[in-house]
Amino acid sequence: MRYGPPVPVVAFALLAASALIAPTAAWTARGCVDLDSSTFDLVTRKFRYSLVKFDTAFPYGDKHEAFTGLALETVGTTDELLFALVGIKDYGEQDNADLGRRFAIPKEYPVIKLFHGDGTPPIDFAPADGEVTGDSLRKFLKRHTALYIGLPGCTERLDRLAQSFVDTVEPAEWRDLIEQVERAERAEPDAASRAPYPMYLSLMRKIVKEADGGRRTTVEVVADEMKRVEKLLAGKLSDAKRAELKLRLNVMLSFGGASSGTRKPERAEL
Repeated sequence: MRYGPPVPVVAFALLAASALIAPTAAWTARGCVDLDSSTFDLVTRKFRYSLVKFDTAFPYGDKHEAFTGLALETVGTTDELLFALVGIKDYGEQDNADLGRRFAIPKEYPVIKLFHGDGTPPIDFAPADGEVTGDSLRKFLKRHTALYIGLPGCTERLDRLAQSFVDTVEPAEWRDLIEQVERAERAEPDAASRAPYPMYLSLMRKIVKEADGGRRTTVEVVADEMKRVEKLLAGKLSDAKRAELKLRLNVMLSFGGASSGTRKPERAEL
């Protein structure tokens, strides 16, 4: 199901929405739209997903830059995801304090929530380490939306094949998908474009080895492998090895690893 009109219409709608905001307000960052109590529902209901950051009226710092940076990277790639900012003032006219009360926003800013255009309850962005980074936001969107949100070390083509891999338990289909990845790897023109393939193939082969015959499920294999890699990351590693293992964790998310939260991720449309 699609939410929202085509991209040119969406762009016009966002411009129109910004005009509805009080004249003293301004867009805080490219790729985002500022919302207030009069425009919040009007705009977010037009989009399948809205990632909203509730913050001080004049936000700054690494967390703000991570959010707005990802918004700028993502804008134009989909017409179903909106990045929005709500600035809350606890002084003067207390702008948007009503939205803060409505969504029970604590004053430990920023607070980030994912809203759905169908009106279902929003999902809180609450990473275990408390960090707000472009990477952690990408992972959150990947887990809780049906959109393609690429992570470092991943490609859309391989992520689609990974999804097909976990959607079947037939060994013959597993082998066919592995062969597809192997052929695609050989067809890549250079070493840089071939770099992600070994990580996908390694996990596929591990699943076949450990899950063939119904001994274990794909979910169990991927979950255990994620735990193993996370344990390694907690130890002392070279910068290069740490970077490599983080990319492996990203690939595991493409196989459904660490899918958790209050809302089950929707099946991506292939």
